Amino acid sequence: MAAKLRTPVRMFASTALSVLTIVGCSSVRPATPTATGVSAQQMVHLLQTQLPPGEFSGQHGQGVSAQPGPAPSAQLLFQAGGRRATVTVKLNRWPVPVPVQYAQCPDTAYHPYSHCTRTRLAGGATLVQDRSPRQEEHPSAGQLLTALLTYADGRQVLASQAGSSALPLTTEQLAAVASSPRWHRVLAAMPAPAAAARNGSVARLSAPQISRIIERLLPKGLRAGQPGGADGFGHLTVDDGHGKSLVAVNVQQWKPGDPAMTQLFGKAATLSDGTRVGMRRGPAQRGGAGAVEWTVDTLRADGLRVVISAVNAAAYRLPAGRRAPALTLEQLRQIALDAAWRQANG
Repeated sequence: MAAKLRTPVRMFASTALSVLTIVGCSSVRPATPTATGVSAQQMVHLLQTQLPPGEFSGQHGQGVSAQPGPAPSAQLLFQAGGRRATVTVKLNRWPVPVPVQYAQCPDTAYHPYSHCTRTRLAGGATLVQDRSPRQEEHPSAGQLLTALLTYADGRQVLASQAGSSALPLTTEQLAAVASSPRWHRVLAAMPAPAAAARNGSVARLSAPQISRIIERLLPKGLRAGQPGGADGFGHLTVDDGHGKSLVAVNVQQWKPGDPAMTQLFGKAATLSDGTRVGMRRGPAQRGGAGAVEWTVDTLRADGLRVVISAVNAAAYRLPAGRRAPALTLEQLRQIALDAAWRQANG
């Protein structure tokens, strides 16, 4: 069976260039946001006035109105000192508490080339600064630099620059754009955020809890390291002396008899206690050259779902670093069915 995992939301580096419902604006005029919203032209103007002297072209923006809609944003091509990059800013308002995956460094299981720092600022805001390849499938084809500022009340500003060579803005300059108080009036004009959507499952375990359980249940002789993840998802790498292998676990709690799970596990094997078990071997869904992924997906009668997978590389997107994952399907099955998950999730 194909495992449908609730994998972590893709982090901010990839969303930086996703400016939704873009409105072109070839000429930009200074203007003050009105009570009814902020225009696309105003968004572009605010971005331009926060950049150092240089040349601007290709300006686009998305405004904000009193009604919920696409996130306000601005994007332009900036050139200075012989260097050129696409510079983007995007604003969001999240419900509180802000989901951890929206305000942390990119998960290295999915973004192995990320170089990131996370700093707690005065007043409870956090600043995440990351440097990653512009295209993760081609790490040498340019870079993406991002600064993500998240306030304690859920307001968020993402600033980024992407280019195929040296970038015109320093990390300090990009962080200054994200932390500028000029965005406050735009954030204030945005409608209050809606409650987070639920997909029918509940994540009760944190990433550190899951990673610790994985490590405790590993067969002897394996070295574990590089833990990470988000709520309901944890991972680490294991090494048996023949190269690192990523091991990842999703833990979800569903209502017993949920229609989505009934359909998903319709052809899975059933154990004597009613637990459904599906297993899959094949190419890694997010893998590099030669990467394979072995997965065991389990659903207990009480709705507890534990999905474990292993890849023959240290992270997704990387080429295979060994012939096969460090754990066999049977070893993965034993870990997924261990009582430790039910005890921790209770």
